[in-house]
Amino acid sequence: MRDVPVDGETKEKKAWSLKSRFTLFFILFIVAVFSVVVITSVQQLVGITEIIADKLGIPIVRDTAAVIDGDAFEALCISLDPEDPWYERIRLAMLAVKEKSECLYLYTMAPAEGAVFRYIVDGSGPPDAEYFSPLGAEEDISGYIKPILQAMDAKTEYVSRVDHDSQWGFTVSTYRAVLNSSGKAVGVIGCDFKVVDISGQLLARMIRQLIISTVFIIAGFIAYLYLVNGVSRQNRRLQELKDAAEAASVELKDERDTIAAMKDALKVGLFFMDKDFIIQDQHSKFLETVLGIKDPRGKKFTDIISPGVKQSEITSMIEYFVLLFNRSVVFDRKLTEKMLENLNPVQELVYISPETKEEKILRCNFVPVDRGQGRLFVLGNIQDVTDEKKLQKRLAELDSGGKMLPV
Repeated sequence: MRDVPVDGETKEKKAWSLKSRFTLFFILFIVAVFSVVVITSVQQLVGITEIIADKLGIPIVRDTAAVIDGDAFEALCISLDPEDPWYERIRLAMLAVKEKSECLYLYTMAPAEGAVFRYIVDGSGPPDAEYFSPLGAEEDISGYIKPILQAMDAKTEYVSRVDHDSQWGFTVSTYRAVLNSSGKAVGVIGCDFKVVDISGQLLARMIRQLIISTVFIIAGFIAYLYLVNGVSRQNRRLQELKDAAEAASVELKDERDTIAAMKDALKVGLFFMDKDFIIQDQHSKFLETVLGIKDPRGKKFTDIISPGVKQSEITSMIEYFVLLFNRSVVFDRKLTEKMLENLNPVQELVYISPETKEEKILRCNFVPVDRGQGRLFVLGNIQDVTDEKKLQKRLAELDSGGKMLPV
């Protein structure tokens, strides 16, 4: 016959069962919070990095494409002759572009077989450098082939996602197709940026959150052991947990504020707009400052800027936007990127804020961006160059023998 537990034994078992369930729930809750914080931090940091790479990388690959003859490049892909005079001339030209930029590597590649690509011209450094890739060197790029193929298929620029490699660490790349005279993509220009601070920031955040989670788990477990001894002790421990949770919330808010500050520190008015000229959710905070507006999301860019510029400039701007959204012009390369830039009627624009009546000189650039599946946007880039123009005027007056005027 089995022993029947007395009331004390039953209560003790129930107490331990309750403590076990509470402890398990508490651990799962902290792990969930930790996971959400880490994932959110990673996504925000990666998003900021990719925007910066898009801003810096596209001009670099465009400058490189301007010095590459697509037909000569195609011939070099076939001959792989390092004695070809064109090879050395373009290598030096690419090296000059790289040294004036902030990129880590600048190179060209062409498909060999399957996921294997050959390096053609490497402008990352001198031929005796450890990281230099000689003509014809092959590499299996299956791990990052997708953005390269997308750049070649679309025949335009493409910015990759932040990726991690055991050799190079965290990097983000910008690619542009090399086109021959018939418009065929015969290779790709690659520009890599090293994300030097993401790994350290992520590691610091993960360690910090792990410490917070561990403190919560230990404090909660110890607190519950004491809670069973009396209501007063239970209330005190619950208050301690509440204080710890509030402290953690403050720290999480500080982290979010830090990430927001990193994004807002970008002194460029960046935004996406659709074919109806409506500004999308993705825009830099500085856009509001440079235009003197609040929350431009969902509003027409032309409606926002029209009170501060001439009507003729708005008309020219709309015609230019229609041209950028014309796929047959942009993506079939009936007009080159340089020609599109030269057609921009508002490269420099005098803008008078409707609110403050302050006159500014704005430098405006617009680039078509194909997001796939028929989604075409224009990336706008607006910079306030008022002080720059005033300084140029003052320097010109000094060169002409005049007195320097105050800004």
